[in-house]
Amino acid sequence: MNSRFARLRDLTFARLAAAALLVLTGCTNPQITSPVGEWVAMGGDEGTLSIRPDGTFTMTGASYNPLQGRDSDSDFNATGRWITAREGTEVALDFEEATQGPRDVEPRIDFVPFRSGTLRFQDAEGLFDIEFRLVGRPSR
Repeated sequence: MNSRFARLRDLTFARLAAAALLVLTGCTNPQITSPVGEWVAMGGDEGTLSIRPDGTFTMTGASYNPLQGRDSDSDFNATGRWITAREGTEVALDFEEATQGPRDVEPRIDFVPFRSGTLRFQDAEGLFDIEFRLVGRPSR
C-alpha cells in the first residue's frame, strides 16, 4: 500500500513538472510586442484589420460593428489611429471615421488586448463579438 501511494505521488509530481515545463518553455500562446500587421476575422466571422507602423489602421468588411456592439452584414468599415496603451498590453484604436453600410457610425476609442496574437471586440453583455487573428507582419 505504501509503495502504491509513492508511485501515485511520483506520477502526480511528474505530471505537474511536465505541465510547468510546457509553460516555462513557451509552449503556450506567443506573446507579441506590437499590434502592427494584418489581422483577419476568425470563427465564421468576416473582416480584415490592418494596423500599420505609421500609427493608422483600417477595418474593412467586418461582420461585427465594434462601436455599436452588434452584428453587421459584413459591411462595417473604419479608419483611424492607434497607439499601445496600458503598459504595452493593449492597443488603443481611435476610430476616426466609421460606417455600417450607408450609415455613418459615431466614432470612439476602444482598448483591446493584443499580446496573445488575437484581438477580440465584444458587446457589454458578451453576447456578440468578433475575434481577429494576426496573420502577417509588414515586410521591412
